[in-house]
Amino acid sequence: MRASQRGLHISGAERLVSRDNIDDAVRPLIERALNHPKGEPDDVHLCIEPIAEDAIRRIPALRISQHDNNHPEAADAFIDQHLSQITALDANLRAQVISWFRTVSGLRGAMLVCARTGRRLEPDRARGVRVSVVDAVSHTTKSVKNHRAEALVLASKVVAHPNIVGEICMSDDPDYTTGYVTTSHEYCIVPHIKEVGSTVGTRVFLYSGPDAEVAATIEWLENAPVLVEVPHA
Repeated sequence: MRASQRGLHISGAERLVSRDNIDDAVRPLIERALNHPKGEPDDVHLCIEPIAEDAIRRIPALRISQHDNNHPEAADAFIDQHLSQITALDANLRAQVISWFRTVSGLRGAMLVCARTGRRLEPDRARGVRVSVVDAVSHTTKSVKNHRAEALVLASKVVAHPNIVGEICMSDDPDYTTGYVTTSHEYCIVPHIKEVGSTVGTRVFLYSGPDAEVAATIEWLENAPVLVEVPHA
């Protein structure tokens, strides 16, 4: 499902379900599109596509932890420390990534940043790289968004690719101020990553693979079907 208002993206969501569960999955997606804190859409698209069951990969969810954070400035310091541990970026390049994280918003997907050089690698910088065709093994059909559960599922797929060493994320929902950072094995919750009411939000994927594999990595992130085994989902 994709919803927009005057051409601007408002919300998007998807389910990876059996044919028998399509009816139960569709209504909550429509309700979610029509009841988003960023406003009522004037355009909603719903697409249903078949996927071969033997093409679906199952992966475990990342381990969850939480950082004790009280305000956005402290979050930036923690993100800088995180980048220093999972990338080869120097202090100036880390500052550039954090600046993008704080100012680039409205993308349909994520920025893809080289973990060695700090270059942005996504072919379309206005669009970004959009992770898709992913769901929890045991998903909910409720229309109310569960930010943390959905983020954990998406993040688990992202770092399951060997060329991605981590991610930093901040929701663009104005009433949700919790973000996260990841490594290949951990999903760390970062409270108060932004101020209440801010509509700025973005995601940054840290890429460590060869230049020749960027396109194939993006293709996997956007189109490879994945089910994530989330405990107590």
